[in-house]
Amino acid sequence: MRWAATVSHKQTLEKLVAYLREEVPMVRQFDVRSAGVDASGLVLEVPLAINFNDKHTAFAGTLASLCTLSGWAMTSLICEAAGLKADIAATHSEITYARPCTEEKVRATCAWPADATAAAFTTALASQGRAELSLFAQVLSRDKVAVRFSGNYIARML
Repeated sequence: MRWAATVSHKQTLEKLVAYLREEVPMVRQFDVRSAGVDASGLVLEVPLAINFNDKHTAFAGTLASLCTLSGWAMTSLICEAAGLKADIAATHSEITYARPCTEEKVRATCAWPADATAAAFTTALASQGRAELSLFAQVLSRDKVAVRFSGNYIARML
């Protein structure tokens, strides 16, 4: 399946973010919002106005959380698109802070995985009841990469 943004992907992302806002207090505190789904991936955003550090740039904890959540949402979106109900957890991540983030809206974009990767993930999940997916996200500031993130997510069938 070639991954592309659809109306249902956008609606699913909005439902996922609503779920997170209800179930995870930190998501409400950071004011995480859906910023859409497009050909490059899905986007989550937070306002800098309540997520800054002592230098008035984006707080590193917020950046790490936003990237982690974008990967969780992508994994959820892929499961949903395949008709699979799964419990998802982040199991490993690496993050690099390359430059300060000063955008009014701080946005993390989690890239769609390769078609073969997504297919292998959903096939393993359906047949074995468990699968792992590696994803990549980034945050731009002033049109340059400010944060690079890679994360592994485990899904278990419900």
